[in-house]
Amino acid sequence: MSTGYTIESDMSKPFRLILFLVFLFAFLISAPLIVLYTAGYRFDLSHGRIVHTAILNISSIPRNAVVFIDKIPSADRTPIVTNTIVPGEHLIQLQKTSYLPWETSLSFLSREARILNDIVLFLDEQPTQEKIISPMSLSINPKTDSFAYITQESSWLEVWRVHVGDVQKKLLMRLPYDPKSSYNLSWSAEGTFLSLERHKESQIQMTISHVNSGELIELPETEHPIDRIWWDVGKNDQLYLLSEDQISRFSLSTQKQTPLSFKASNIMSYSEHEVTLSQSHTKTVVSYQDSGTASIITYLPLGEYTFVETPKNLIGVHDDHRNRLILIDPTNKEQPILFNEEASLWKWDVSGETLLYSSGYDIKQYAQTNHETNTLLRLSQPITHLEWYPEGKTVLYQSHGNTIALTLDGAHILAQTVLLKELPGIFWIDKEEKTLHLFQQKLSEWDWYQRPLQN
Repeated sequence: MSTGYTIESDMSKPFRLILFLVFLFAFLISAPLIVLYTAGYRFDLSHGRIVHTAILNISSIPRNAVVFIDKIPSADRTPIVTNTIVPGEHLIQLQKTSYLPWETSLSFLSREARILNDIVLFLDEQPTQEKIISPMSLSINPKTDSFAYITQESSWLEVWRVHVGDVQKKLLMRLPYDPKSSYNLSWSAEGTFLSLERHKESQIQMTISHVNSGELIELPETEHPIDRIWWDVGKNDQLYLLSEDQISRFSLSTQKQTPLSFKASNIMSYSEHEVTLSQSHTKTVVSYQDSGTASIITYLPLGEYTFVETPKNLIGVHDDHRNRLILIDPTNKEQPILFNEEASLWKWDVSGETLLYSSGYDIKQYAQTNHETNTLLRLSQPITHLEWYPEGKTVLYQSHGNTIALTLDGAHILAQTVLLKELPGIFWIDKEEKTLHLFQQKLSEWDWYQRPLQN
């Protein structure tokens, strides 16, 4: 008769108990590890300890770049957030097909969150030479993506304007050529108007063209010869004429000339007023002019000052002799001078909050919000050009013929990317932010290059 008892079934009881204990022990060990892993804890093999990881949030222009952390690719593409970074130094790289690689080294602390927004990647392209021109004079206006140049055709002087978007040239002026005269071009504040100045002995003549319509505007006749003409940096359709110590304002919109009751070495429009630079014994005076009455804003040391373009809330002057840039807040009665630094090159970012400037062998930035100045870079070779890339936090500079992009993280440089090698010249980035245009002068010729930056 069978009792249902076997040796195998009796032995399975301790086996099942052991198996249960094994699973229980595994659960007790793995459950906290899973919780710790999910919470961002990792075992640091190099130091033999459990650490809390850091977080990296990174995005790029353009998107969909592969992120490498210590040369290991991530599963996702930008923009991504990863919370698996062990504290310490790590190599961060971005790669995207047809674009130049980008990399930086970052140090992470436990529980630290680092955000790298809008890292700009540039196309891996070589510049193309679009055109060779042989002008008597050439003037660039980045605000309108245009340049203008003067050529001589037989007994005629021609002024041409080229818009880089359509690469079509437009004849703006055709005047009799005088070999005994010198000529130069200049733009109004917003690039709406282009002027041709003719200098012969002590006489100055000017012809102005409305760039879009092609309409020519002649200056009114003056009783005495014109000694100097300059554009108003604060108002696009206005310029000033100096003749026999008499200054007059000329409006291109109304074509009205207005004699001014005051004297000054330079004038600009600011808000509803005119601001002047004038000399007073041992000082230069910066003043408001209101109905012929001067209100002093501040004093400057004697110098050769000109007004320069700034954000609307500031007045900017540059001492061409001492090579100093000065920023003035006319609403600040206690301390109107906010900034006084040596600068031969300078550029404001698109927001008007951060100024990039160089004295020749360095790159610095000034933050208007907190009035802080930081040095970004020092070089042994002279810096010949500065430019902001409109998107992201990227600066382009040129030194020793090389054009280099700097990715900024506040007052620090994250990465440097070489865009052009051994191609010196004047450059700017078009308004679509897709192309770098560079002009290089060779004797009497100018070569025009285009270097694609984005698709």
